[in-house]
Amino acid sequence: MKILLVYPEFPDTFWSFKHALKFVHKKAGAPPLGLLTVAAMLPADWEQRLVDLNVASLTSKDLGLGGLCLHQPMIVQRDSARAIIARCKEAG
Repeated sequence: MKILLVYPEFPDTFWSFKHALKFVHKKAGAPPLGLLTVAAMLPADWEQRLVDLNVASLTSKDLGLGGLCLHQPMIVQRDSARAIIARCKEAG
């Protein structure tokens, strides 16, 4: 089984700390711990790829992985989550 784990992008708001992160030389405020925990519980023989949209883009190569796409949005990330769902549907 092939699994694509996608962490949605945070919008540019006060709570995203997007501009403050530059001062501490970080790309994101926190790692996607929920997805990492789920990944650790999946069978070891499953192929996994994690994409954090706060630090990288979701590419056609990622979507071509096939299988199942898991994401972990919060309400503030709903627009990004909807875009992920739409791209997955387009990719089949």
